[in-house]
Amino acid sequence: MGRGRVQLKRIENKINRQVTFSKRRAGLLKKAHEISILCDAEVALIVFSHKGKLFEYSTDSCMEKILERYERYSYAERQLVATEPESQVQHAFHAALHGRRIRVIESQGAAEFGAAA
Repeated sequence: MGRGRVQLKRIENKINRQVTFSKRRAGLLKKAHEISILCDAEVALIVFSHKGKLFEYSTDSCMEKILERYERYSYAERQLVATEPESQVQHAFHAALHGRRIRVIESQGAAEFGAAA
């Protein structure tokens, strides 16, 4: 039997909040390690506690290399968006909108097909 859904709201009790943070932080770091191993992905994870304490994880390559790569990628993305003509931006918006509509229609069709079966 699985666990129930956790209600996502701030934990008011300081002690319970700290215990939950510690447990979930450990789980998050473990998941970051697992995805890096299983999928051969470069992973950089940065977490600051409410008191400002830093917790981090990075794959074998160092955190600085991953952050530099992220900055280069983010800069290139910003430059691309800034230099795109308006028509390309509009085209991308409409393509995303149509893609979303197609997924909704397909899911409705799958639901109707499942109900008919």
